[in-house]
Amino acid sequence: MTVIILGARITADAEREDRVARSADALAALGVRGGGVFAVLMRNDRPFAELLLAAQGLGAGGGRTMSELVLSEVRGAARWLTINRPRHQNAVVWELFPPLMEGIRAASRDPAIRAIVITGAGERFFCGGGDLQHDRVRSERGLAPEWLTHPIVQLFRVVEDCGLPIVARVNGHAMAPGMSLLAMCDLAVASERAMFGVPEVKVGLFPGLGLAYLQRLVPQRRLVELVLTGEPMSAQEALAHGLVNYVVPAAELDAKLQWLLGRLLDKSPEAQRRAKHAMKAMRDMTLAQAFAHANANVSLALLTEDFREGVAAFSDGRPPLWPPRGTQS
Repeated sequence: MTVIILGARITADAEREDRVARSADALAALGVRGGGVFAVLMRNDRPFAELLLAAQGLGAGGGRTMSELVLSEVRGAARWLTINRPRHQNAVVWELFPPLMEGIRAASRDPAIRAIVITGAGERFFCGGGDLQHDRVRSERGLAPEWLTHPIVQLFRVVEDCGLPIVARVNGHAMAPGMSLLAMCDLAVASERAMFGVPEVKVGLFPGLGLAYLQRLVPQRRLVELVLTGEPMSAQEALAHGLVNYVVPAAELDAKLQWLLGRLLDKSPEAQRRAKHAMKAMRDMTLAQAFAHANANVSLALLTEDFREGVAAFSDGRPPLWPPRGTQS
């Protein structure tokens, strides 16, 4: 089996084929900065993305493997996921989403992890948008089945299922898909230098996928202006419109983030999980439905070990010792 990239010929034997094909969901032909993909060997479940990225140090990730596109590390009780394309403004490419999803799933499985932080490498960009070369290749190829299951939507579903607080550390500009990644997070702390925007109309697109979140956060008239003009807003405007929780000087960003994490990590993990679930469930309910849902779920929360420990700690005048996360149904 043969893949041709920019004139380079690579032959994959069966063993390597299986190893390369295991990693994630179906992707389309990959756009490569500085050139095009002349032929892409496709399987039913996944093209040989890692093989393509490795070829001659090229690929949408700048020669990095998919795991290197997102750096994952544990810092205390938080798992940090860092978009690692600083030379490309931390722009989104499709193969970035599987490691983001796996990082969130890994954090959810680990009882020692209490929060997730999503950020970008460097100081200029949280996520500078999408890779237009990558999208242009897909556009030229025409409508394809994988468009119906865009990986960012799969990421959104993983986020919706996550019971941990997800905090965006907005170290720099958040544009186009970067706004979607920001909006999917529960909380956000931003550098005052960051700019925020959805400039897709400037290249003949619109931010359809991210609107699912943005319409729940940004006031309607301001969002319409952002979407139809494509012009950005400042960090202070983002704060005023509820897109971020805090804006601080760049030098104080990590201190503010740690302050916020500190306010999260000493609280009941079970109560936080149930609260996230309830807020998501009730946002599309009528008021009567929301009352019924809240009544049932608060009643169930009264039966948890976290509630019993919280009340005992309050009565004893001591900090609570919460049960390990994930030990309650």
